[in-house]
Amino acid sequence: MFADLVRQLTSITMAQPASAALILAGGTALMLGGCASAPTSAPSAAAKNKYVLPSWVAGPSAPLPDGCPPPGPIGEVILKQYPACRIAMTKRIADQHGSGALFMPLFRHIESNHIAMSSPLVMTYNKSSQGRESMASMAFVYGKPTIGKDGVDGNVTVEDELPLSVASIGVRGQYTVGRFESAEKKVVQWLAAHANEYQAAGTARYLAYNSPFVLPWSKYGEVQIPVTRLSSAAKGHAG
Repeated sequence: MFADLVRQLTSITMAQPASAALILAGGTALMLGGCASAPTSAPSAAAKNKYVLPSWVAGPSAPLPDGCPPPGPIGEVILKQYPACRIAMTKRIADQHGSGALFMPLFRHIESNHIAMSSPLVMTYNKSSQGRESMASMAFVYGKPTIGKDGVDGNVTVEDELPLSVASIGVRGQYTVGRFESAEKKVVQWLAAHANEYQAAGTARYLAYNSPFVLPWSKYGEVQIPVTRLSSAAKGHAG
């Protein structure tokens, strides 16, 4: 049965890589059974967030990693702070085709190490010479930075990430390249309007919070660009 489920995940992944990973939270994670390392949401982060997703938009399909800020508003750019964390990442290599090559090693990694699923799944993209985006990496965030250890596990690299500041916009709908590009442009425009305060400090990323069990139009994601605050900017800002 488990092997059949993995095969189903592989086929889903080809069309919906992020959602396929989060399916673990919708039932498959129970098959991993009683992981002592199961992540939990951070009450302190939730308490700081005044925004609540509308009832017609799905919340995270799996617990957030410790200290991870909760979802932000749809269509509005805000600043978010992420704590140090541990991630498991796969990166596309030249001869790989299809998103399954990124997702399946992550699935095998968390399954073999008895690590519970968390959300969101983090994706980055590369722009080709024709201007089209293609997925460059996919990462799973451990529930706690103390789980496991860094290093290489086959095609998966486990590494520790430093605290991160981002400009972030909430996105409703299926996780597609087109939706990512549209939201990324809005964040870039926000940064241009706040160029005297912030500057981009890294690659844009797409955070996917929901499983395939969630209706496409109800799915929630975030597109984010890492930022640094300019030393010349005045103290204090409104999110």
